[in-house]
Amino acid sequence: MWLLSALLKSLRKNLNKMTQEKIDIVVLWVDGSDPEFICEKQIVAGQINGLDHHVDSDMRYRDYGTLNHWFRMIEKHAPWVNKVFLITNGQKPEWLNLNHPKLRLVTHKEFMPLDYLPTYNSAAIELNLHRIEDLSENYLYFNDDMYMIRDCKPSDFYKNGLPKLLAVYDAIVPWAPITKTYLNNIELIYRHFPNKAAMKASPWKFFNYRYGLRLFKNLVLLPWGPTGYVNPHLPVPMKKSTLAHLWEIEFETLDRTSKSQIRDYKVDVNQYICQNWQIESNQFYPIAHNIGKSIDLNRLDQLDRIFKDKHKKLLCVNDNVDFKEENLLRFKKFLDERYPEKSAFEL
Repeated sequence: MWLLSALLKSLRKNLNKMTQEKIDIVVLWVDGSDPEFICEKQIVAGQINGLDHHVDSDMRYRDYGTLNHWFRMIEKHAPWVNKVFLITNGQKPEWLNLNHPKLRLVTHKEFMPLDYLPTYNSAAIELNLHRIEDLSENYLYFNDDMYMIRDCKPSDFYKNGLPKLLAVYDAIVPWAPITKTYLNNIELIYRHFPNKAAMKASPWKFFNYRYGLRLFKNLVLLPWGPTGYVNPHLPVPMKKSTLAHLWEIEFETLDRTSKSQIRDYKVDVNQYICQNWQIESNQFYPIAHNIGKSIDLNRLDQLDRIFKDKHKKLLCVNDNVDFKEENLLRFKKFLDERYPEKSAFEL
């Protein structure tokens, strides 16, 4: 009997390891120029008193028209990915090959409770991703303005089943309305981890050479109480079980955000709480600070240098209030030249 018990235990361990090793990708996408989408969103926005129109501006929903390039990059640079979950409100790019074996097109209503729908709040969508059927325990979360620009390996994002993260503290400066959401995140985290116990238990994770000069931020902020976190604004490795656990212990907070149909920075938290939780619970490994770069759409002059940098594997090209159509056309031309061949995700 002991032999059978040992074999079953080993089998369960191996099965669990295989499950851990699967890595999916989740990406959110919306076409904000779709007339039906605009009409439906305007109805919801019209019912919200005192809506900050900066929060609900066009840049929140603008489609760059580069999602096909995004798929080309994933196919080229991460062939090991298990499945790609494209999350939409029901929209579908005309060129998308729904028969691709790795593709899952998932609408909000397929995984979000009806009480939270319709939603135009990306924070609400992010906080419910763990409900997606068949999503792997470990998954990479992308916005549609985040790209993979160089060959990547699973070990770039996970080690021993744990995510690799940038554990660098930062002072919170009220530079924009979204700062309030960051403060909400911190309040949640410090309700459970008030004493930076992870730093005391594993100082090498916080004063790590992989962070470059940024590690000195942790040194400077060491005497402080609650602090924020440096946000590189790049694709991030997530764990489904962490998000599910946060729902168990902070239901009211996550439920309140999920009921905000349009961003409400005053009450919202967002998916950064998952990264922050991994850090403060000491369930992570350090990631290289130079694995990627985030730039604004009006700083495309940096693209050549970024693509030539052998350390850079990830890229985010942020929309901004100074949007110019010519910049977007220039960016699409740049991607066309580097990724001209269709992927199997395209018809």
